[in-house]
Amino acid sequence: MTQFLVRKIILVLVFSVLYSCTSDQENLSSTNDTQTLFTLLDAKDTGIDFLNKVKNQKNFNIFKYRNFYNGGGVAIGDINNDGLDDIYLSANQKSDKLYLNLGNLKFKDITEEAGIQMDSTWSSGVTMEDVNNDGFLDIYVSKVGNYKVLKAHNLLYINKGDNSFTESSKVYGIDFSGLSTQASFFDYDNDGDMDMYLMNHSVHTPRSYGSIDRRKIKDSLSGDKLYENRLDQNQIKFVDVTEASGIYSSALGYGLALTTSDVNNDGLIDIYVGNDFHENDYLYINQGNKTFKESGVDYLSHTSRFTMGLDIADINNDQQLDIFSLDMMPFDHEIFLKSGGEDSDKVSQIKENFGFRKQYARNTLQLNQQNKAFTDIALMTNTYATDWSWSALIQDYDNDGHNDIYVTNGIYKRPNDLDYINYLSNVNFSKYNQSQQNDLEESIIKQIPTIKIPNVVFRNKGDLEFEMLTDKAGSNPSYSNGSAYSDLDNDGDLDIVVNTINQTALLLENKSTDTINNNYISFTLKGDSIYKNTTGAKLYIYADNMVKYNELNVTRGFQSSSTHKIHFGIGKTQKIDSVKVQWLDGTFQIIKGVSVNQHHVLTRDNSAQKSIKLTVSDDKKSFRTFPFSHLENNYVDYEKEPLMPEKLSTEGPALVKADFNGDGLEDIFIGGAKHQSSELFLRKGDGTYFNKRDNDFNKDVIYEDVDVTAFDLEKDGDLDLYVMSGGNESVEGDPYLEDRVYINDGNANFRRLIAPLIKTNGGSVSSGDFDGDGFDDLFIGNRSMSRGYGLSPYSFILKNSGKGSFKIVKKVRLGMVTDSQWTDLNNDKKLELVVVGDYMPITVYSYQRDSTFVNDTKKYGLDQTQGMWNSVLVADIDGNGEKDIIAGNAGLNFKFKASKERPVKIYIDDFDDNGQVDPIIFYDFFGNNVPFASKNKLMDQMPSLKKKFLSYSKFSKIASIEDLTGKPEKDILEIKKIVELRSMMYMNVGNKTQEIPLPNQAQMSSIEDVLLDTTDNKQRIIFVGNYLDYTAELGESNGNSGGVISFSNKFDSYHDLPLPRNLNARKIIKISENEFLVVANNDKTYIFTLTND
Repeated sequence: MTQFLVRKIILVLVFSVLYSCTSDQENLSSTNDTQTLFTLLDAKDTGIDFLNKVKNQKNFNIFKYRNFYNGGGVAIGDINNDGLDDIYLSANQKSDKLYLNLGNLKFKDITEEAGIQMDSTWSSGVTMEDVNNDGFLDIYVSKVGNYKVLKAHNLLYINKGDNSFTESSKVYGIDFSGLSTQASFFDYDNDGDMDMYLMNHSVHTPRSYGSIDRRKIKDSLSGDKLYENRLDQNQIKFVDVTEASGIYSSALGYGLALTTSDVNNDGLIDIYVGNDFHENDYLYINQGNKTFKESGVDYLSHTSRFTMGLDIADINNDQQLDIFSLDMMPFDHEIFLKSGGEDSDKVSQIKENFGFRKQYARNTLQLNQQNKAFTDIALMTNTYATDWSWSALIQDYDNDGHNDIYVTNGIYKRPNDLDYINYLSNVNFSKYNQSQQNDLEESIIKQIPTIKIPNVVFRNKGDLEFEMLTDKAGSNPSYSNGSAYSDLDNDGDLDIVVNTINQTALLLENKSTDTINNNYISFTLKGDSIYKNTTGAKLYIYADNMVKYNELNVTRGFQSSSTHKIHFGIGKTQKIDSVKVQWLDGTFQIIKGVSVNQHHVLTRDNSAQKSIKLTVSDDKKSFRTFPFSHLENNYVDYEKEPLMPEKLSTEGPALVKADFNGDGLEDIFIGGAKHQSSELFLRKGDGTYFNKRDNDFNKDVIYEDVDVTAFDLEKDGDLDLYVMSGGNESVEGDPYLEDRVYINDGNANFRRLIAPLIKTNGGSVSSGDFDGDGFDDLFIGNRSMSRGYGLSPYSFILKNSGKGSFKIVKKVRLGMVTDSQWTDLNNDKKLELVVVGDYMPITVYSYQRDSTFVNDTKKYGLDQTQGMWNSVLVADIDGNGEKDIIAGNAGLNFKFKASKERPVKIYIDDFDDNGQVDPIIFYDFFGNNVPFASKNKLMDQMPSLKKKFLSYSKFSKIASIEDLTGKPEKDILEIKKIVELRSMMYMNVGNKTQEIPLPNQAQMSSIEDVLLDTTDNKQRIIFVGNYLDYTAELGESNGNSGGVISFSNKFDSYHDLPLPRNLNARKIIKISENEFLVVANNDKTYIFTLTND
């Protein structure tokens, strides 16, 4: 029964994304005024007249085979060693084609004379590699066979050295027959010959559903295979070592994307398999003993959900390999609004319960942070949406020294519009006999929409900034699939070949050298008699204080393999100091005297030296745990407030350090979650801590502690505690939300003060003597109103009467408060109150002589800073005597994009007059205003909209709140906005305030807390980040658990903090000269050490 339920759940997920539509066939194109990078050449001029014609058949179509429109691949390589790369194109229902390069971008079809099979069996991927070490490239073609009407096996064409081939797959033992997608040849055991990973794919069967335990069940048609080449043992044979090597070979794998590369830079080639649908991508790390460990959970916080293509290369010139994977999120706002997208939060949780890791239906750009860690920065770089994308190729296409990304797009019959799902869900196939069903399928297929999509170039501008170009990609909108690159005309720039469906293949000539005066250098690597094959070697070039790195790896993109030549764009550099080749057996060669703007052949010789074996550092030893773990209660906010983008029930834990027992040592108080006691840790003289449990805290486990301040309530010389309660489960006024004051007897014995206090979802509490009477006053900043996301609860400024009670001097709906600080902002010896939160500016209140407070935000130049602020710190950062502000925000690695010109807006009103607040968010999506909530969520919240928007197509035309609700902005109860999402520094506040964003590394996640540390007269900004409680539509913000920025009137350096990845950090304090403590939501507490360098 459980197995059936799992299958049904996942089938719904698959079905909802597999089928979609638009009402009519259309093209999606764009306008772009920049100079064209690629030019599409006419097939009449090039001789490449290949056309992958795909036609539906009654016995074989998209209903019979889900990959029916995935298209074919491209392999580029020099099959006759004449210095010109040749082209192989695979077809689905026609013959594959092999084209010989005649020079000057002229090609000859030599398919038949070369011995390539002239049949119509279903080819998918194709790879060129020298599998027998004879110095000539062979060709391996993956086939879909032994499935329904398809009968075929994979083919290996052995190069005879005379432009002809012999099909030898059976002789070599790799004539697999099943559901093959692509093969990659690589040397997995560093013995000098090419082994083979064969990626296969599943189709929807009962074996494809269930928990991750099904990875252990082998499948003869769909399971991936690893074959070891026994050439080193003088055997012309590949041996299946799948099971022994630790490779999964099950029907859970929906393999579409494959590349093999040294991901962790340890000298061993690893494997990345991109899986479609519910199965996670596989990252197999080579263990060096002919086995692999699937390590995605160790390296990647999340992956694409429908991974379709990928490439691995150095994207930011740090000599580390980064990973770019493709999914199907549209960048056109109308297609986006009517397409299936992210899982619901409930479905996402069900998947996690079955063992699947986080996935998002968007591209990922995984930046290599070393130490076994990658950070997805696709949202930050705006590379996350390219529509129905297949092939990604990372190379320097304009030779400016930065690797760009080329992406192919389009699917001939586009199954991802939600109107089509509704239509299809109403078709009852059981009413029809088999013959009628075939006719019905044909009729339905004709209704599946067709949209041509432009291919995309992401031009790398450096510093992790990309420019998205479509027209400059060199072709009209198309149905593009596999692609490969090579300098086909040997003019110093890389051209691209694209396989398409039902149109002639594209040959794109790179025209950048005609308009951009950049230099290049390229290489062919050749082995020696001992180590003949060079695939997997690494090449470094050194020039002008620059190091550039490339790895020889040809299988990349989608169902394709690119040139064996290694290309570097070097910008204006005119001289190369040296070149280093790192061979796969661990030896290296240094070559000098190479000229730019030339192609060089580098041959392995006896000058190769043995290098030191590389090891991968492990950061697990750089921190230790503290004896407190926060245990968040299980509450799902979105079930009662489906339009909210973030949880508001997971704000803790609270943290404060202070000397509570008067011994001169600072102690630590950590607040608990609901049903968890707070803890008090007293510091001892040896630096350790004692957990003092005999306090009233354990009597108050029903409360959730979200913030705390240590203050002296009665001015008796010891510090008491104001503990703020929170949680989004209960409504305002509920006793479970009541704040608490604990009175200290001077010996760290705390007893709760019996007094009525504020009862709401708290955000921030801070203390300070604003009126100078010697008694600590309080600010109580509240976070939210349950069932009313977006509304501002009351916040309070409380004056200490000096008699153990408080008087409210300010009650104001300030915003959704997250942090606050009392500080003398203008050096007038009086305290100002600085407050931050969601949809509010960094706000300043000043105390007046008449015991009132005035909002001076505009006076300090902060009135246009509305953000999703999490933390604020006020200090003199640059030492000039004036106060500065560091404010932690959501960051740039975020789906929302905001600016003063195009803000995120939240409209708050009871739009359908049912007595419930409807918070509706609009944000900028690639230049267009779109609602954040899906049509389904909006209709669930406001059923009256169902009649207004009968189709997703109509819903996709929405551009404003008035379009959606019929109510103009001027009539809406409350409108809030976000204009800034960067974490920021505001220097010299109030005196020509200067805005400075924190470095890019600090924008890769939210910043939850900040402290300023002065060491050796240098300031260090230390922050902790990540927020894992956004809705699935936004995704977890998990790009950076924390960092340290050295500052001396400029940002001098940046380093990650030695903390676990994916830590849901909340607060940080310094506990000794070089030690810091971090508390996290629903996680352990950690201590780490920072040195002074």
